[in-house]
Amino acid sequence: MELMQTLQGLKELIRKSETEEALTELAVFVEKIDADLIDEVYALQQQMSLCQQNIRLNLIDHKDYSITFSNISFSTLRLITVAGKKLQNQQQSSVPAAGFTVDDQLVPTTANQTSSGAPADLLQTGFQKMQDGDYTGALNDFTVFHEKNPQSWEVKQHFATLYEQLGLWDEAIHWYTETTRQNPKQALAFNNRGNIFLEHLEDYRKAYTDFNAAVVADPELIAARFNRALAAMHLGEYAQAIADLTICIDTNFERAMATGLRGICRVQTANYSDAETDLKVALATDPTNASYWGSHGLCRYHLGDYPEATELMSKALELDPSQLEIQTVRGIAYYFLENYDAAKADFESVVQQNPDYGYAWFYLGLVHKVRGAYEPAVECLVKAYTLEPELADAYAIMGVIAFEQEQYQEAIQFCERALQSEPENETAQEFLEKARTAKNGGGGFLGKLFGG
Repeated sequence: MELMQTLQGLKELIRKSETEEALTELAVFVEKIDADLIDEVYALQQQMSLCQQNIRLNLIDHKDYSITFSNISFSTLRLITVAGKKLQNQQQSSVPAAGFTVDDQLVPTTANQTSSGAPADLLQTGFQKMQDGDYTGALNDFTVFHEKNPQSWEVKQHFATLYEQLGLWDEAIHWYTETTRQNPKQALAFNNRGNIFLEHLEDYRKAYTDFNAAVVADPELIAARFNRALAAMHLGEYAQAIADLTICIDTNFERAMATGLRGICRVQTANYSDAETDLKVALATDPTNASYWGSHGLCRYHLGDYPEATELMSKALELDPSQLEIQTVRGIAYYFLENYDAAKADFESVVQQNPDYGYAWFYLGLVHKVRGAYEPAVECLVKAYTLEPELADAYAIMGVIAFEQEQYQEAIQFCERALQSEPENETAQEFLEKARTAKNGGGGFLGKLFGG
């Protein structure tokens, strides 16, 4: 998140015409994520230095300087966008952060020649300039054409594509919106605007709406179905995601990735058998995907195969140690295997990385409790229900500890609080009854004598 904020800050420098400073900071940034980009940054820095030298020596006029400066600024924006995509690709997630953008194509325009003399081939020359990285020239050509042909949706789409390549999301969204307003059947515009919402703005509901509109406009645009599946996964709408991913698999669109993602969705819908089938296929193609290994481990865990679950999740964590949910579940599996040292190590690692992870605090408390270490157990459980106020099990185990310490009134209070959150919690029900019986004297002298 901090690195993405840095990239946004570089864009702001360019908006303020501080391109030279932006390039200096970008050079430091790209060395951290992809050294291959550094040569392009250095080339732009050299162009900037030469441009400034030429204007000082009066070798170029201010118009040429302005054009060169604009192109360097636009090229820097493009590099910032590329760096952002590479950064997202390096940050593993069970749901990819980026979908598929459909390439803009030069399409025949509805205008041939306006009465004001704006030739249709301005679109062609502008499009070619955009392809060649001459964003200033492309923008000028598109602007002239648009002024003479304000009803052309084609030029609006090219504007959107240009701004998207430069990472200027607000401008890109504006022009994609203008495109769809002019041509409601233009699936490409809906899809690409949706991908901006998905990939860069993390507005998954708007992304889903756009991808859905793209599919309605063009049911054969499989990329939009794949993207709609990604948005649905982010929204927790796994049935829709599975349906779209199945179509992608059947049409051989990104088949391996679609199969792995369908496996992840099937884990979420508790269809563990089919999920394992999908994940094994995906891992055969992509054996370094930590999310697939972790999801396969979750299948084994839910099916009660704790030894294999720990092995699979260990493989996932070797590839990506940041998967705190997987590490927590591995700790639970170790707990069920009575490997309390390993369980404790996992839970402690998780809360060290994320002190606000209430469930990890709960399970760490459970490990302390089973070892008879009541004081640290209570500390962990209090943190757990403070962070997760509706975590019934935390209150129930507090009730068990209170009962075992013969603090029956506290045991009753904790068990009753657990049942407020989860009326069917069996531990709370059992120890509430035990605490009430103990508080009332266990049935009196005869009851104690005969075990009552």
